[in-house]
Amino acid sequence: MARQDDRRLVILVANSKGGCGKTTLATNLAAYFAHSGQAVTLLDLDPQQSATQWVRLREDPRVEALGWPADEPVSLGRLQDQMQKARDVVVIDSPAGMDRHTLDHVLRVSQIVLIPVLPSPIDIRATTRFVQNVMLAPSYQRRPRRLAVIANRARTRTRTYETLRQFLASLKIPYLITLRDAQQYVQSMSHGESMLDQKDPRHQVDQRHWRLIGEWLEVQRHLIQTLPGFR
Repeated sequence: MARQDDRRLVILVANSKGGCGKTTLATNLAAYFAHSGQAVTLLDLDPQQSATQWVRLREDPRVEALGWPADEPVSLGRLQDQMQKARDVVVIDSPAGMDRHTLDHVLRVSQIVLIPVLPSPIDIRATTRFVQNVMLAPSYQRRPRRLAVIANRARTRTRTYETLRQFLASLKIPYLITLRDAQQYVQSMSHGESMLDQKDPRHQVDQRHWRLIGEWLEVQRHLIQTLPGFR
């Protein structure tokens, strides 16, 4: 197995459910690290290659995309080869419906797993199964990764959000933030932008949320790099 660079931070954005906002999360994370002056690789495993298109539209030298052929299975060897090409921060935009072998492969090369979840009963059930699959994966059993959940496109004054909040509290893993159901996310994606690029003061709360996510990730990075056995 190729040795992972000790300085590299590898973040997997994943959930078995499609449409939960994995690409939105992955691209905004890439923008966060770019804004902080870091070189970022977006490893786009989703057949739709939306993250790759976002990088092309962005034209930011601090962010590069590594795509994946739609007809090529995700193999551990190829993933490790891609890691050798990657920059100091890697954000993996994973496809929906990964089988257990693919999930184990991407976990092998990752340090942190961020799981977006929507406030609906279907998404909550799917996320429950996904978290269980992550924890049962052989690579996770050998070396547990840092897991965290992010509520996406949520309206806090609704019954479905209260159900989601109770579910997140039951997971016993960090619940970082609730991202608003804002149309600006869709508009930003179509222009190669992120929420942190917006100048309108109406988005200051959203930008603060992304900074909080980024700060949590930086703390995990520090712990991974400095504490024996943490990685």
